[in-house]
Amino acid sequence: MLLALVKSEVSRELAADWAMVRIREGAPEYADDTLVWTALDRLGGADLKTATGSYLHGQADFDSWLREMGS
Repeated sequence: MLLALVKSEVSRELAADWAMVRIREGAPEYADDTLVWTALDRLGGADLKTATGSYLHGQADFDSWLREMGS
């Protein structure tokens, strides 16, 4: 999903919603995978907005997150 967000294949809202479902479910298949939880946490905030209504995170952030994941 992070790669799809970086490539603009999905909206930031879709990516955030997808991640939040997994976070709420606890994603037991990834319980011990810190890297996955970091990615889910970041994706979950991909659609956050500032007080002025602009997005908190942009393409540069998404690119950085992907690099941090080692992809």
